[in-house]
Amino acid sequence: MITLWELKGRGGRRYSLFSWRARMALRHKELEFESEPVCLTDKATIEFSGGRTVPVIRDGDAVVRDSWKIAEYLEHRYAEAPPLFGGEIGQGVSHAFNAWVDRVVVPAMFRVIAADVHERVDPADADYFRASIEKFLGTTLEETRAGGDQALRGLGRTLEPMQAALKRQPYVCGSRPAYADYILFSVFQWARVMSPQEVLGPENPLCAWRERMLDLFGAFARNVPVA
Repeated sequence: MITLWELKGRGGRRYSLFSWRARMALRHKELEFESEPVCLTDKATIEFSGGRTVPVIRDGDAVVRDSWKIAEYLEHRYAEAPPLFGGEIGQGVSHAFNAWVDRVVVPAMFRVIAADVHERVDPADADYFRASIEKFLGTTLEETRAGGDQALRGLGRTLEPMQAALKRQPYVCGSRPAYADYILFSVFQWARVMSPQEVLGPENPLCAWRERMLDLFGAFARNVPVA
């Protein structure tokens, strides 16, 4: 059994977007896993990994940290299972897409939902989360909430390329989902788990795509605690 260490929030939430990438990759590879929830401030629990952040997996004697490295590990360790990348070129393109999502989409989403996320992190992490996120955003959480409409419009502009792509194909990766889909989906699942705001209108192609993603693997991602 593979063990996955991931962040815990209020009400049993698993809210790390990076852990959701690992979760979906494990399900894609048809692998069972056990979840070990940890607080954002609890660095000692994952010290064995050689790092200070989640996700971390332990698979037998192997310990792997970082969502991208976990995906690479699963692809090579379980090569006979459904592929995450579709070959070397697909892996390279997925890596580039990963960088774009992390550097462009994640900050745009964070400005929309940061205050909501703060309300739902584990109480032990609330002060640390506020201090670190206000430093990252360069503003207070209260100011981000006041500027929510502007932030939501900015998110929409950021996502326009993906809206155009998903008008022409059902998944980011084409006719079937793969790891690039899980990269983008993790951002929307993060929002769904931690914020009551609906960030996608029903006419948006991303909305129908998100519904398809939620139905994967027996509605694995749909049937979790949400905001």
